[in-house]
Amino acid sequence: MENQSEKMYNDSLMSSYDYSITITSNSTLQNVTLYLPVPVFDNKSGIGLEMVNGDYYNKPSDWNLSLEDTEYGLMFKIEAAEIQPVYHSLPVAVPEPEPGSDDFENEIPEAEQIVESHEYSEETPVLASIDFGTSLKADHPINTRFPYGNESVLLPKHNLRESEERPEIPLPDYINPAYFDYESMVYANYDASPDAEVQIFVEMEGRNEWWIYGWQFNEYTDRISIQLAGPQEGWVRAEGKLTTGDGIYRE
Repeated sequence: MENQSEKMYNDSLMSSYDYSITITSNSTLQNVTLYLPVPVFDNKSGIGLEMVNGDYYNKPSDWNLSLEDTEYGLMFKIEAAEIQPVYHSLPVAVPEPEPGSDDFENEIPEAEQIVESHEYSEETPVLASIDFGTSLKADHPINTRFPYGNESVLLPKHNLRESEERPEIPLPDYINPAYFDYESMVYANYDASPDAEVQIFVEMEGRNEWWIYGWQFNEYTDRISIQLAGPQEGWVRAEGKLTTGDGIYRE
């Protein structure tokens, strides 16, 4: 039985990295330059290159994306002439199609279809985020217990320390992740109104998953977040959170 389980593990094991960026702004930003933390190991970023050169869902077509060395190390650079907010209407219930109908979309009244604009209004009160990201397969089982120093993590990391945060819902005894807080850096330079509010969220994940009579996994996650107000022109400190050793381990 043990040999069979080992074979199932080896045949099904998949390891991958994920990296995503979410930007939310309530007003238009112009002449935008951002440097954001990117997963780095040994001053290289494979998934960062994939973000720059790859063809993936939601990739901003009118932004210039690149990797660039900075005083804080290798970072993901975004340049855009303009970033406009997108507001949309509240979601509406989709009616059941008439029996035998082939033209479902045309049965939704025009007044109930989603409306979008670049400004807040009573008709479009919901502020949407700009989300994009990609995945990269790893050529080795990822060290999800001790990624710092062994795997790609978001850099820079300053004042890395154990966190007092714990999950709201208690985990089973056999799942025992470690939680850390740290500070990172983000560069933001853009023109905006004094009332502009911008949120930036960057996340990466390293994950192993396999199938032994059901899917199992372990992972680490690394996140930074920052809130900015008004126009920006320089480096800003961001909050970071690293979770390691989350999931099931066979040894």
